[in-house]
Amino acid sequence: MLSRERILNLTTPNDLDPYDRSVDLRILRLRRKIEPDPEQPRYIRSVRGEGYVFLPDGGDG
Repeated sequence: MLSRERILNLTTPNDLDPYDRSVDLRILRLRRKIEPDPEQPRYIRSVRGEGYVFLPDGGDG
């Protein structure tokens, strides 16, 4: 699992803003490309209050 802050640090280390929603926008765009149904994500899941987790098997198994 990666927190929004960690993703933000990895992608824009010099321009940190704790309220930056660019991570959410990037995740949305990535979901549109890889998820069969972006409204019901299987591969990139949000964990409320924690961040995002990648499930390469789509959460099965």
